[in-house]
Amino acid sequence: MKRYQNKMETILVNETAEKLFQNPQAFFTAEEDAFDRKMQEVCDYVIERQATVILLAGPSSSGKTTTAKKLLSHLRARGKTAERISLDNFYHPRSQLPTWEDGSLNFETIEGLDIAYFHQLMQQLWEQREADFPLFDFHKGCRREKTFHVSYIPHSYLIFEGLHALNPLFFSAMENQPCLGIYVSVHSDFVLEDQKILLSGRQLRLTRRIIRDQISRGSTADDTIAMWDKVLKGEELYIRPYRSTADIHINTTHSFEPFLYRDKIKAALSDYPADAPYQDMVKSLKAGYDSFLSCDSRYLSADSLIREFYKEPEEGK
Repeated sequence: MKRYQNKMETILVNETAEKLFQNPQAFFTAEEDAFDRKMQEVCDYVIERQATVILLAGPSSSGKTTTAKKLLSHLRARGKTAERISLDNFYHPRSQLPTWEDGSLNFETIEGLDIAYFHQLMQQLWEQREADFPLFDFHKGCRREKTFHVSYIPHSYLIFEGLHALNPLFFSAMENQPCLGIYVSVHSDFVLEDQKILLSGRQLRLTRRIIRDQISRGSTADDTIAMWDKVLKGEELYIRPYRSTADIHINTTHSFEPFLYRDKIKAALSDYPADAPYQDMVKSLKAGYDSFLSCDSRYLSADSLIREFYKEPEEGK
């Protein structure tokens, strides 16, 4: 299993385009099968290590949720009892969130999560073998009345997924259970033969976020771009310090992504206000996608990790 390395992987754009457009369906299937094999290997490693607590973290739009769900599915397919617990459900109500220096709400800090309540429920789970975990309503900015019941059987698997899952404040609640850390990220740049970067991994994550926010949250591209600097600042402050502690690093990049996203992202950026900030960021993103041809979404499988970000409007209703 690979641990995190600072050096980005690279994907040759022209070579990828040639293979993709020779047989789009075969290319999409090969990419998705490769990722599924990677998840099977992770599952095998988790079982081999008897790591019954999996702490899965990663930055925004890295594919944490789908990666956790795929690992859950593989564990259950092997006859294991397993549950996934999203740490996003432990957010404080929006009215109680901490703020940045400029007074805006800080959604990135671990202080936005109710760590004390998490520890309380985990102690109950270890001692009583069951607990009711919260569900958070992100539209209303508060917890729902409905809860998520978790029963714990010794030697079953618990997957904790969230931005801060590798933070020691969560690890300390695990009562000496055998733990394994997983860091998920977009870790590939799309380059030409001379290694000139056409689209960076960070730009691909921003693309994922813009497209997902449009459909799932009704946000415009300028809404997402306006908060992106704070998202990146939060990653540097609260996520980056712990990524090297992960036992496994999973790169969720699929080589067909820029071709799939091209038309959607260019449409999303087409009416970006001329007087809005971050013009250089938008110009760079537009220029990057000018180098890609468009590819049809019909080749995308129903259970692809990319479905976390790429949805047709009717799917988001």
